Amino acid sequence: MTQNSPSTAAGQSTADTIAAIQSLVADGKSTREIAEILGMPPRSVTRIRVKSRSTVETTPAVEPDTPAPKPSKTPKIAKAKPTEADVRERIATDELTVPFSNWIGQGWYREAGEPQDIYETDQDGEQRLVGVKLDPGVLWPDSWDGPKDINGIWISPNVAAPKRSLKRGFALTGSQALTPAHGPAYINMRALMRARGIEDLEIGGFTYGKSLFERRKKDVLEIAPWSSMLADHVTRSRRHIDPDTQFCAEMNLRPTKARPLTGLNTYIRGKTSFFAHPRREIASVPRPQSQKPVTMWTTGAITVPNYIGQEAGLKALDRHTVGFLIVEIDHDDNVFVRNVDADPHTGDLRDLELCVSKGRVLTIDEAIQDYHFIDYDWPWMPVGCTHVDGIHVPHARGLWGWGGKPAGDVPLIDLVRARGQNVNDVFDGQSINHHEDKNPISVYRRHAEKRQSLTDEITRAASFLQETSRPWCKSYVVYSNHDDFIYRWLQRPAHEIAIENSKLWHQANFEVRDAIDRGVKFDVFEWLLRKAAPSAQFEIVNVDTPLEAYGVRYEFHGDKGVNGSRGSTAGLAKLGLKITKAHDHTLSWMDDCLSLGNLLLRADYATGPTTWCGAWSLGHSDGNRQVGLLVGEKYRA
Repeated sequence: MTQNSPSTAAGQSTADTIAAIQSLVADGKSTREIAEILGMPPRSVTRIRVKSRSTVETTPAVEPDTPAPKPSKTPKIAKAKPTEADVRERIATDELTVPFSNWIGQGWYREAGEPQDIYETDQDGEQRLVGVKLDPGVLWPDSWDGPKDINGIWISPNVAAPKRSLKRGFALTGSQALTPAHGPAYINMRALMRARGIEDLEIGGFTYGKSLFERRKKDVLEIAPWSSMLADHVTRSRRHIDPDTQFCAEMNLRPTKARPLTGLNTYIRGKTSFFAHPRREIASVPRPQSQKPVTMWTTGAITVPNYIGQEAGLKALDRHTVGFLIVEIDHDDNVFVRNVDADPHTGDLRDLELCVSKGRVLTIDEAIQDYHFIDYDWPWMPVGCTHVDGIHVPHARGLWGWGGKPAGDVPLIDLVRARGQNVNDVFDGQSINHHEDKNPISVYRRHAEKRQSLTDEITRAASFLQETSRPWCKSYVVYSNHDDFIYRWLQRPAHEIAIENSKLWHQANFEVRDAIDRGVKFDVFEWLLRKAAPSAQFEIVNVDTPLEAYGVRYEFHGDKGVNGSRGSTAGLAKLGLKITKAHDHTLSWMDDCLSLGNLLLRADYATGPTTWCGAWSLGHSDGNRQVGLLVGEKYRA
């Protein structure tokens, strides 16, 4: 040990040991050297060094100076508040960027009420302009020269007064939030309401996105939710029209929804219901046989299209229907529903025998013969599954006056002077029904009720075609699955043919084989009809024989689908064509495919819950189709 080394004598205090270690560290000694000098394990030296660093305070040799004060923050310069002129300039600029409609700049212009100024109180207690609330307004085509309010409506003296049998009527439609009204369609709708004696207008609202009614703090523009032209009629509450009919205006359906009525069957609780949505759709809802038909309808919209230019928006734009529903109640509390769809470019409407253009209500005869309106013509009248031997006679009275005119009205075919009509499943085939031939009870009932003669059944069908025809109306029979019963019947062995039909079976088989020998086409169903009623004027078409009127295809009965599959409304809708069909006895409208229901009330073979529904339809010359419910012998109140 050197003389300058700290003492390590036994009994040395811990403080002395720490001081000795610190002194040796200051001399540059390593831990091993310190351990040898002090006679300690190196691990103990290390531990003491670490402990001394954390516990021993070093007394500064010099008193530190008082810390200099931190420089104070530079005060922020108050940002100049925008003047009212600045705000209004920004408002004028921002208004040009608001996406009110896909149509703006494409031959349409917008008119709106005066903006409402929005003021806030600043920290000095002064009112300061921070923005404005804009009215979505109304869109008009550049060529519009009709009235812009309901005071300019005109009804021709040739238009019949509202029917006395009408107890109450409603017009139901939809409005998209933050979107202008379709000016021509609104004016024409109000004109038609006045002509029909309908006073109640109900508009259900629907939104496209979230937080549409809130203005963010940085915005200077706030858009009113509804056009001022429509706001007084917009409701977000359910409207009970009668105990079994309701307008579900509380339901906010996304306007881009491809199947707006999907999933709502149980929501409506067995009541005919209407939903505000711009895509035209109708669905029949299953019900007990003892209950009257239950249907769901979308209303169409009285606002112009306003969609984002992406997939969902572009698809919705293509299906956007400007239109509404008419709901009428008669004094017997029967409810009648029909749609009215507008020409999207002009807003012109056609409803039964009336047409409305630029606020003027005319009869269809006036529009064609007196005013010479371009592209106006009498409508087409398609008919669903008829089944003459099982037809509900009151329905036939309402459409044709078959068996007597409907009480207090004229048959639909005479009211609209239909230029053409087509019927589906005119022949029922009860006399040769192969579904019953294996059931001896059914065969016995057929004979007991004298329904076993095919000749008699064909005669009744042919007579029906004669009695429902009109000189101005060309009639078509759409070849249907029940007509196939005859081909099945011809293929049976002779010993299975009823005695009453034996002679006709041999004659028909001979004609079929003779046509084959001669190399000509032969339709045994048509041959039987013309044989029974030689003077009947009609033409038969089938699924491969085009029958088109005003852009709508009518040759599809609905039993045949794509590539030999079974037909359905959903399947035929995939063709992308406007199709009006029948077959399923159900009233439904899916995309461009409309299924017409039937003229049967019920049938013995159809038991249990059902979606069958009696309906009528018209195909108007603007390409729009109209469909309504049949209640007994009436198609309207």
